[in-house]
Amino acid sequence: MDTISNGLSGIAVPQGPRNAELTAATYALAGYSRVMTNEQDQVPIAPFGTADLAKRVYQVVIARADRLPASLRGSISQTELAKGAVIRTVYRGGTYYLVLTARTDALLIKAARFAANQELMTQTRAAEKTITAATPTYSSSLQDNNGHYQLTAAGTQLTGAGRQSAAFFVRLPMDQTNAAGSQVRLTFRYAQNLDFARSLVTVYINDTPIGSQHLRRTAANQATLALNIPAKLAVGDAITVRVAFDLALAGSGSQDNDQTPWAYVAPQSELFVRTKPVTDQLFSNYPSLFLKNNRFNQIAIVRPRTMTPSDFATLTNIVNLLGNFAKSNTGEVAYYTGQPAAAVLANHNVIAFGTPRANSYIHALQPHLYFQFNKAETGFVSNEKLSIEAAYGRTLGTAQLLRSPVNKNHVVLVVTGGTPQAAYLGSTQINFQKNISQHTGDLIAVDSDNQLYNYRFKKTASPTAPKSPVKRLLKRSSLVIFLTVAAVIFIVLAVLVVLLLRKYGRQSGKGREE
Repeated sequence: MDTISNGLSGIAVPQGPRNAELTAATYALAGYSRVMTNEQDQVPIAPFGTADLAKRVYQVVIARADRLPASLRGSISQTELAKGAVIRTVYRGGTYYLVLTARTDALLIKAARFAANQELMTQTRAAEKTITAATPTYSSSLQDNNGHYQLTAAGTQLTGAGRQSAAFFVRLPMDQTNAAGSQVRLTFRYAQNLDFARSLVTVYINDTPIGSQHLRRTAANQATLALNIPAKLAVGDAITVRVAFDLALAGSGSQDNDQTPWAYVAPQSELFVRTKPVTDQLFSNYPSLFLKNNRFNQIAIVRPRTMTPSDFATLTNIVNLLGNFAKSNTGEVAYYTGQPAAAVLANHNVIAFGTPRANSYIHALQPHLYFQFNKAETGFVSNEKLSIEAAYGRTLGTAQLLRSPVNKNHVVLVVTGGTPQAAYLGSTQINFQKNISQHTGDLIAVDSDNQLYNYRFKKTASPTAPKSPVKRLLKRSSLVIFLTVAAVIFIVLAVLVVLLLRKYGRQSGKGREE
């Protein structure tokens, strides 16, 4: 990690990389970025031997065997490649290389998944590792705890009169939030020398109190408390559980140290969370829209057919933040050039970057863009949110979070501008969590002077279809009861009217006969 913080690490791919090589590079990069703690750290993806990698003396080189740099090709024999993909350390010319290579795209991606698994890489002591189709590379499922999150592993002791509190931090999968049925379940003990009329325990979720309970002498040695978390309490993916004890002393309060009040939160205490997906298609929910259970969620990345240095810098910004939150290497991401197949667009969340002239998919999306291009596709034109002068439109870069035109439950992130340099500007707001947290709409625009614009175009943030009038009516039970009673009364009155008409009709008929 020190080499990353010092700007000494990078990922090298061939000039004109294949889609499989970029896919492998993305998995490998996620393995590094998910453990970064410094908001300034990035690991760039760039072609081997370019200026972006010149001073980075720790490089992961990812390439098909026939596309390895000439200086490294001889370090891995054909005999080794015949057995499977090869991961090997090579020291050459003052640079430390970790080479990932294979004869096939599938094995190259498999090797990258292995490299992205920190447990496996830490346990591998050899200078070389062979990866076959049968090699297990998936991340362990130790973090899959079925909604149960232990608050304290060894127990937490609180000592002293008055208010004493302890905070416990729980992180959920980023694409989830709490739903109805979530609870804080405490197991605790406390001293018996308290004024139990004034002593209590209070639980807070992210500084919002959710309940209290008076302490009782009879439960001092083994107390429990279960409190429901309100389903409408928005907690996001990070939850702080704070347990506060008000330990009031009996009598005058001038107790010696042997009688100092205390409370103890036992290891059996837990946060139980029922989760539901966060579906708002806004930047306030990015990048969780592209994640599911802490892994890449069927991501299709559409890139320019020929990538410039600015395109590589844009890709670096996009993938570093995604990888920072992808805690598992078992998700799916794939690269495409040109227009992806209809089945891909219907079943994937899409990220497209570059200019519309270099990326035909962005060109095809022109009618759906919030900020649209001029006819020459060299810059943006005015719209209902912003008047844009022609020359100024060429300096703007945007990140636009669209609802997928073919599947409303998926999203399309378009990072684009009239030039690769302008498109790069659009990526500078989605590279770190501290930047994306400033934006709550679905379009970010940035000019060359770092002037920011943040707009929302979607009328409804969630793709969930509105309830039908019948369903909305049924949900309002009081109205349903009223309408039912009214209908019964109407039917009774109608029947009475019919019977009366028949009765008096017959009587008037008899009168005429007489």
